[in-house]
Amino acid sequence: MGNLLINMDSLFVCPRCGNAATASIGYLNGKPYCRACVSFNGEEADADYVSFGEPTLDIDYQLSPEQRHLASDLVEAYHEGKDVLIHAVTGSGKTEIVFALIQVVINEGRKIGFAIPRRDVVTELGFRFHRAFPHLVVTSVYGGHHQTLTGDLIVLTTHQLFRYRDYFDVLIIDEYDAFPFQGNRLLQHFARQSLKGMLVALTATPTADMLETFSKEKHAILRLWTRYHRHPLPVPCTIRRLPLLKMDWLISRINQYRKLEQPLIVFVPTIESGRRLFALLRWFCPNGAFVHSQTPERQSLITAFRKKKYAYLVSTSILERGITLPRLQVIVYDAHHVLYDEGTLIQMAGRVGRRKNAPEGDVSFLALRVTRAMKGAIRHIEHANSHL
Repeated sequence: MGNLLINMDSLFVCPRCGNAATASIGYLNGKPYCRACVSFNGEEADADYVSFGEPTLDIDYQLSPEQRHLASDLVEAYHEGKDVLIHAVTGSGKTEIVFALIQVVINEGRKIGFAIPRRDVVTELGFRFHRAFPHLVVTSVYGGHHQTLTGDLIVLTTHQLFRYRDYFDVLIIDEYDAFPFQGNRLLQHFARQSLKGMLVALTATPTADMLETFSKEKHAILRLWTRYHRHPLPVPCTIRRLPLLKMDWLISRINQYRKLEQPLIVFVPTIESGRRLFALLRWFCPNGAFVHSQTPERQSLITAFRKKKYAYLVSTSILERGITLPRLQVIVYDAHHVLYDEGTLIQMAGRVGRRKNAPEGDVSFLALRVTRAMKGAIRHIEHANSHL
């Protein structure tokens, strides 16, 4: 029934998602239905769930002074009824900042969720929250894994928010600027529909619209410019090469990292360019793999890479977020490509130097020319480092 349409002044409007675009309205047996949200069907969460868990935090490390300060400010904003944007550099420990808020919300008997656009990260975050709060029921919900919908803390993809109508007193959305959530009217509608209290948006690369929105009254912006280990962010180096010389440089650098046993990700702008590149690289640079959104076995390939079974990965932007490896190096191939905006380049560069025992590394923008996005990414990273 959620996707039935109602007739209002001869205009069909979906009562579930608000869609009124005629191109997204279909008819079945003479009755209209909404094509925009027809796939978002299924059981919804029971709002009567009562938490009896004890949100005792159990971690074997200390938060940095900056993290503790922001965590306190976040709890204060919650008590003041403000929505919050947390603008924190890559690798700064954004997740740890919300620990104190989780404790306060659950102690008050309220409902809290942690959403993220990509399903690949949900399981990992679920385990991470369970380790931090061993006495809570942490429920992970994503496509194909929604048998249990309730818990003390719900970790879910933004696609699953349709199951939580008017449910969350606090909803934390990580990677708020990321595809497919950013710019998706339907997913953003379900996020608003699920929320009856505070929104916390986490990002390392906020858009201008996000900054403007959270600058208004009853909103707040909290910033964290330093990583928890207080080492500077690796600043990308721009390597300009013509096509043939570009390939020579890339092959040489891959083999150099392989000999040093330093894992490497070579980011490519499209699946097709990645296929062409890897078809050539595999002849000169052994022990690599190519992953993209349509790779059926991508999780097993990424796991093998983490276990050092591969020396390097050629990857599309699917690995621009959520992966942390010690001594990781990054090359952005064809960094001048129109698909690489400033935020994407910042996220790719942010894969490097995230571990306390390996805070340094190389980020190379391999390109035919220098673009505004490349310059902007470098300026952003240098600005963050100026706060050390």
